[in-house]
Amino acid sequence: MKRAFILCLLMMFLLPCVAMGKESPAGKAKTIKGNVSIIRDGRQIPVSVGDRFFQKDTIRTGVESSVGIIFEDNTILSLGPESEVVIDEYVFAPEKGLFSMIARMVKGTASYLSGIIGHQSPESVKFRTPEATIGIRGTHFLVKVNGCL
Repeated sequence: MKRAFILCLLMMFLLPCVAMGKESPAGKAKTIKGNVSIIRDGRQIPVSVGDRFFQKDTIRTGVESSVGIIFEDNTILSLGPESEVVIDEYVFAPEKGLFSMIARMVKGTASYLSGIIGHQSPESVKFRTPEATIGIRGTHFLVKVNGCL
């Protein structure tokens, strides 16, 4: 009876954690200057070096601020002052052959350097701006967006 009670308690506490799972991070902050924040689930969270970014996160930089991000596939994205980028989709599962990186630049400046996804599956990478979509072909580019639509 005591074992059954303990087992029930363990199930009550462990099952929700297992069921929720943990989404894989898309990348992390490698460098930060000034004020950088993540908008996640409607909350604004200050970013520090080493903090992780996830699919659906919005990354914002303040005045005279910047952030350097390295993604799990070694893609490097740097944002300049007063920039905003949304990680719409990020999937990096090479063991399953699954690749996808879709980012949306709302405003500001960015420098992009392709990682594994851009080299192995360039058609799986899209960088959207208010006026165009940049298709990645294993490359490096700079972009400036003056504002949102």
